[in-house]
Amino acid sequence: GGCLKWLSGGPGNAFLYVRPELISQVRPQGTGWFATRDPFSFTLQELVFADDARRLETGTWAVACNYAGLAGLELILEVGVANIQERLRDLTERILQRCDEAGVRTFTPRERARRCGIVTLECEHPEEVEAALHRDGVIVDSRPGRVRLSPHWCVTEEELDRGMDLVLRHLGATSAQRR
Repeated sequence: GGCLKWLSGGPGNAFLYVRPELISQVRPQGTGWFATRDPFSFTLQELVFADDARRLETGTWAVACNYAGLAGLELILEVGVANIQERLRDLTERILQRCDEAGVRTFTPRERARRCGIVTLECEHPEEVEAALHRDGVIVDSRPGRVRLSPHWCVTEEELDRGMDLVLRHLGATSAQRR
């Protein structure tokens, strides 16, 4: 998985887990010099993968991306995964309440323990709503018949409410324009 948003790590990093007993069986489809048994020999006559997880590496690491990823992981560990999970559930609860008040149908579990940090709303014209919200500085994602909200755990209640005001305004505007 990548660490762009939820792990606060920026672009360019990803994680892959392979059970240790399966590593030797994995044949990388793309590779680089760090995946070889002796990456610093520079006399590569044949490709011999490393025996350990290094066989899954590519070329030279993106050092700046790794530092951003490390800082993000350190922040996550400092705040605590359980705290972040509860924070996201608080934020999604707030979104669900606002949608209920506005009569907007959602496709997200209501049971707190089953929720993650994503709320999906029914929307007649999701691409139009997404574009309008982007112009207003609110980043959402559209799917067929849906708008997907996924607030980051560091969003304040005030920011979330301002964003939801815009979301609900644009949802209403596109529906009203079509009638």
